[in-house]
Amino acid sequence: MSEDEKKANPEDRVQNDDSPLCEETAAGENRPRFTRAECKIAKTVLAVILLTGGAIYYRDCYLPGRLLETADRSFTEGDYGAAIDNYGKALEIKPRQGDTRFRMGYSMEKLGDYKGAMNEYEAHLKDVPDDKEALFRLGALYFDNNMNQDAFDTLRRARELGAPASADYMIGAAAENLGDGQAARESFMEAIRRSEGDAELLYVSSKALMRLGRYLEALDGFTEMGKFAASGDTRAFHASNAAKAMLGRPTDPARVIEPGAAFGSVALGETSGDLIADSNWGPPKQQVADGEHSVWGYGGNAEAPETLIYMENDAVIEIVSSANSFKTQDGLGIINFKEPKYAGRFDRWMAQMGDAVTLYRYVLKEGGLAFFTVGDLSSAVVYSGDMPLSTSYGNEWVKIE
Repeated sequence: MSEDEKKANPEDRVQNDDSPLCEETAAGENRPRFTRAECKIAKTVLAVILLTGGAIYYRDCYLPGRLLETADRSFTEGDYGAAIDNYGKALEIKPRQGDTRFRMGYSMEKLGDYKGAMNEYEAHLKDVPDDKEALFRLGALYFDNNMNQDAFDTLRRARELGAPASADYMIGAAAENLGDGQAARESFMEAIRRSEGDAELLYVSSKALMRLGRYLEALDGFTEMGKFAASGDTRAFHASNAAKAMLGRPTDPARVIEPGAAFGSVALGETSGDLIADSNWGPPKQQVADGEHSVWGYGGNAEAPETLIYMENDAVIEIVSSANSFKTQDGLGIINFKEPKYAGRFDRWMAQMGDAVTLYRYVLKEGGLAFFTVGDLSSAVVYSGDMPLSTSYGNEWVKIE
């Protein structure tokens, strides 16, 4: 057929076209061909499919990605309102988007929408149950909203995954509110142990132990806080004194007995000049000298001083006192040295004096501090060496055997 004939019959030209729609069979015969109208319809359908697929891709992939990019930028810049708006739009299209629900919850928390934040953290944790930070933040929100059991359970899981020590404090406070004093105590102590110098955490955890009546553990916490507190922060000092008072310990350093070292502010080895210069002692009420030995008396009256300071060659070698206000750092003093809780600290022996009087001497196992009791009278002795001087009867300069 000539070229002119082809042009005169467009349908035959389309049918005989070498396009894929007009392939020949193995026998050389043409397969059934599409008409021009059918071809247009096929192209239209194909175009619709391509356009629809593109629209789906745009909706499900491209658009959420752009929204998340915008939201993340706002999140990083601290524009949490804009972040929430774009995260919300992305989540409407595709509900599961990695950490999007966590960042959504964090943004809501920053803007004070705590209920919304809890909902988002909870949804995030359904997909990522071991997200330590999400567990910690959700548990803290539960705690702040008095949801004690939820806070206790969630924060314990966060702690197992390595949440910071503040989780221990909140676990303890939640347990305290739930009436579990033992769990509360253990968690507060763990907060102190893991505090890493966080003075505020040490303070609140130690105060909580005070509420539970755990005064010794609270004192340890306040003492630790004092090492890290900012200059001028006196809370650790005052709180420590409160704990000491509850433990029956002295709160005034000038009245602390140090076995083998000092009785209040007067130390073994000090001179008479040191005593006079010390505002807590000053000149004695009574002074007795015998060669290289001398005894200075303080308190009470000149005839019966409350405290006797023994010196040899002008150096303090022993202090004896019946003053009840002096105690060791752990609370052991004249007024309570015979309490059962202190019994294990002494080696005890007895000496007979005359026919009727029995003198009991109690010496700390480590030495340096002894207590004498005769009838209703008791005194404490601070000394160095193996044994104190015999200060109640006979020659006061003869060492106790």
